[in-house]
Amino acid sequence: MLPSVSGANQQYLSDLQRMNSQLTDVTRELSSGLRVNTVSDDPFAVVPIMQDQTQITQLNQFQTNLNNLKPELETADSALQQAMQNVESAISIASQSTSPMMDAAGRSQLVNQVQGILTNLVNLSATSAGGRYVFSGDLDHQPLYALDSTQPTGVKQLATANSTRVITDLNGSPIWVGKTASEIFDDRNPDTTPANDNVFAAVNSLLTALQAGDTTAAQASITNLQAADDHLNQELGYYGIGESRINDNLTQVSSSLVSVQTDMSTLRDADMATAAVQLNQLTVQQQAALSARAKVTGLNLFDFLA
Repeated sequence: MLPSVSGANQQYLSDLQRMNSQLTDVTRELSSGLRVNTVSDDPFAVVPIMQDQTQITQLNQFQTNLNNLKPELETADSALQQAMQNVESAISIASQSTSPMMDAAGRSQLVNQVQGILTNLVNLSATSAGGRYVFSGDLDHQPLYALDSTQPTGVKQLATANSTRVITDLNGSPIWVGKTASEIFDDRNPDTTPANDNVFAAVNSLLTALQAGDTTAAQASITNLQAADDHLNQELGYYGIGESRINDNLTQVSSSLVSVQTDMSTLRDADMATAAVQLNQLTVQQQAALSARAKVTGLNLFDFLA
């Protein structure tokens, strides 16, 4: 016949159950590395932990967006530097063309060089990065210009595009809006005629002058070529500012991520050293309790649980 469970024995079993429950909790902390695994572990910590998790997700996405944009701006920056070098080469050619030592063969060579410069500029207007044309605005799946010697600017506009993609900072303030090839290489007056700093028009005017053997017109083209060079320099500065803003925001988001992750770790993560000590103490206490009870009663745990 099994013994009845007295009040003292009932208290003993309750204490033992509580100890086992603590052992289970500490073992779970050590295996998962988390202090809060379920709502019951710390109800007051659940809401701030969830808020931190949401913020971390948003910060990671923002960081990804900036990191995706960064090489695009770097590629555009490089393209604009090359465009400036090409325009400056055109200025040098315009100056050479007026030399009294220039013969027909020399002028023909200069024509070929300027044709190459115009081709380069059209290609640079179609610069791509990450699978999109960086100067095509909202039509980033296609280039906006192609060579066309029948046009006054030497190029044909394939499509008209705006740039409406806006990159904002963590507070929602705009930090970057890209520009289109039309704004950079094909600047226009309000009446749509080419502006003095129109890059394509300036180079094509030199090309037309050289093809006609008109040294006066070639010399005159230098004014617009210099204006085009200044315009490209301004656009290069704009992209440089964009790169700086992107880098600043990447630094800021990295700092914010560390702060939020630290806060969530404080709320959620287990103190592994403390948990290990607690596990050892509970294990010793459990073994001592079982051993002491067995000596007093001559019964073991299975007798009580039968």
